[in-house]
Amino acid sequence: MSFVQVKSGEIEVGRPVPWALYDDRKQVLFAQGVIVESESQKKALIERGLFRKLASGDTRLNAEGGDKPTDNLCAFDDIKLDIGDTLQLQSQGEGAQSRFYVRLIGYLKGRSIIVTTPTQDGKVLLMREGQGFVVRMFSGKSVYAFGTSIQKVANVPFPHLHLNYPSQVRGLVVRRGARARVNLIAAVVGADGRSHAASLVDLSTGGAMLTARQPMGAKDDRLMLKFRVVVNEIEEYLNVPAVLKSVHAGAASEGDVSQINHGVQFDALPHNLQVVLSAFVYRVLFEESAEG
Repeated sequence: MSFVQVKSGEIEVGRPVPWALYDDRKQVLFAQGVIVESESQKKALIERGLFRKLASGDTRLNAEGGDKPTDNLCAFDDIKLDIGDTLQLQSQGEGAQSRFYVRLIGYLKGRSIIVTTPTQDGKVLLMREGQGFVVRMFSGKSVYAFGTSIQKVANVPFPHLHLNYPSQVRGLVVRRGARARVNLIAAVVGADGRSHAASLVDLSTGGAMLTARQPMGAKDDRLMLKFRVVVNEIEEYLNVPAVLKSVHAGAASEGDVSQINHGVQFDALPHNLQVVLSAFVYRVLFEESAEG
């Protein structure tokens, strides 16, 4: 059995650890499900050196691969989702794949997961028993996926579905600084007060890359970015303070106007902005991984 070293970002204070933890001699330190109670305890453990077993089918990037998620396997009930959390259902099988968003109603370990029936334009969609899906969701700093099918379609006392309970769930711990490929329209206010039209081409929880036809400032200028994201089917309009870190000309395709690339670092984000931005970035990264 192979072992890999556990990184700081893979352990969340106050949440159960999804695997047993070992020391550098590969002796068990803690059983699966232990809860790290504080940041100081977590820091001491990481500095000591923690390892976990590399499960079959579990892929792990090295330290240089910091722009991708880290893949782990866990049980559904280890995720500790809350009632009302949003799950994405992606249909499988013949024809075009469709994606729907539903709410978690509850689950019974080993039996079924109960979710609301998908709707479109306010109308409940027709679902059939045996229909297959890939389910995706995010929780904390991780995103998760598993395959399932509809066990039972119910309409009383309201439309809901019983999904087959998964034997395991693939979880992806998103590394700090991971960048999601996006194509978002942004309005940027420069340090001189002038407004610029730009496009966000990649986005992380700590910064972004924007393109514009003209330079929007000089290195270390402070900017204000305004752009829209959709999280849990809700539109969020973000006003994000940032510092301009790089400005350089991008390569132009034949017949296209050359664009100027702007690398920015987000500056002192309020907690509510951090939550929305993290949720959006993690979802995009997860879908990129699932499609790759």
